[in-house]
Amino acid sequence: MPTDSPPAALPEVRPADLAAHPIALNTVSGTTTMGLWPPTARPVRTMEVTNTDEWLIAIAAGRAVGISTTATPGNHAHPSLIHRPLVDAPRVPVVLAWRPGPVHPAVPDLLALAHEVVAAGRA
Repeated sequence: MPTDSPPAALPEVRPADLAAHPIALNTVSGTTTMGLWPPTARPVRTMEVTNTDEWLIAIAAGRAVGISTTATPGNHAHPSLIHRPLVDAPRVPVVLAWRPGPVHPAVPDLLALAHEVVAAGRA
């Protein structure tokens, strides 16, 4: 969310804390849907964007707030944004997939690491 937005002062947020604000939705590759809110308490307005850069710019400009995974702050830092943990929201599923046939020689190592992370409860 923008660093100067009211929810930025909270140590953690819930979807309900954001419902009064426009929500930026990446309709191409985003994971946020209106299903995060009960039908009677959905955000008053949404703003559709088509990529992560548009999503970040809309939020940094104060036009909306956004919900994303924990990977976003590490991959897309922006000085005008602050990230807060979102509680009371479902986890985002992660799927590993590849085409049949020859694979990169590191795929077995990747699979082993993925199993290790899931088994350790870090996913």
